[in-house]
Amino acid sequence: MAAYDVVIIGSGLVGASTANALMRQGAGRVLLLDRGNAGGGDSALTFGMVRRHYTNPVLIRMSMAGTEILRDWDREVGVGTSGYVPTGYLLPVPERLLDACRANVQRQQSLGLDTRLLEPDEIAEVEPLLSIEGVAGAAYEPAGGLCDSRLMVDSWLLDALGRGLELRQHAEVAQIDMDGSRATGVTLANGERIEAGRVVVATGGWSPELLNGIWAVPFNLVRIQVAVLRLPPGQVAPAAVTSDAVSNVVVRSAAGRDIWVVAYQADTPVITTRDECQLPLLAGYEAAIRGPLAERFPSLGTAPLVGGWGGAYDATPDWHPLVGRVPETEGLFICAGWSGHGLKSTPAAGRVMASLVLDETPFIDVADLDPARFARGFENPCAYGPGARA
Repeated sequence: MAAYDVVIIGSGLVGASTANALMRQGAGRVLLLDRGNAGGGDSALTFGMVRRHYTNPVLIRMSMAGTEILRDWDREVGVGTSGYVPTGYLLPVPERLLDACRANVQRQQSLGLDTRLLEPDEIAEVEPLLSIEGVAGAAYEPAGGLCDSRLMVDSWLLDALGRGLELRQHAEVAQIDMDGSRATGVTLANGERIEAGRVVVATGGWSPELLNGIWAVPFNLVRIQVAVLRLPPGQVAPAAVTSDAVSNVVVRSAAGRDIWVVAYQADTPVITTRDECQLPLLAGYEAAIRGPLAERFPSLGTAPLVGGWGGAYDATPDWHPLVGRVPETEGLFICAGWSGHGLKSTPAAGRVMASLVLDETPFIDVADLDPARFARGFENPCAYGPGARA
């Protein structure tokens, strides 16, 4: 029986960031487990968008701090790169959401974020390909953009391994071992028992299965799909990452002549367990993106589809993550339910989690993300209603 100070389950963005922060904070003997390859779950499927446009101070601060780490990766992490590219982030909104957008921008500015509300006739300076039909204004962040989740995970793990982290891949956890309400370690699918003083669940959409019988994790799985289109030679690609609240299409440039496109859909299939979510695009998704894309980016609307993939948001009732101690337990922590917001926040989230695990005060107050909040009747407000924009 092996004994560790901390065992982390899941080596994606959250798990890798938390492991790195724990090693940097002198947490002792730390073991990181993954049932597959490091970073090979949902973190490998991310859209790669960096933005700080949120309603509530906790997510604004988390994403701001995370983006600063992305920007200063060489100094902050010391190994590798995050692949961060500040293309700018643009959020066009219709008239009905203009006041909410303006209030969000003002709130973000009060916290020190470089952002502003553009009038429709100013948008072309940022994104000349965008049609302003139906657009009443747009929030704009110059430092928004793109990053690479695979590079982030690899960098954190290389640095943490050099500091003594133990990583075991292809080591599936069958259960979290409990002594009453106290976590005592984990048992692997091969029957091996691993003892630990603290256990961190960083398994995204797989968390409900792992915590079955311990806590009913409060999130649903919502399918999200990314279509890959290829622009013909000579076609100008989008400059900024754009999340259009008018047509509900999200667009970014990718390698070569590719662009990635997401269309938010209200009628996606119900997913019961995370493994039920197929990777290939579902039939009809191409048709779902064509109209919104042509509406907002007319010059891109006919670019041929060359690929894509599906994944799932682990969406909580208020579309905000669960960060902290699992309710009514000791020594058991969770950082999941990111509802599509995790990528740019995970550099900060890992440091927050490390502090919570070590009984220290985190540098960002995450009380509003307490996993027990729904049982208390509290939900974080969302300026645009519950959904991926939060």
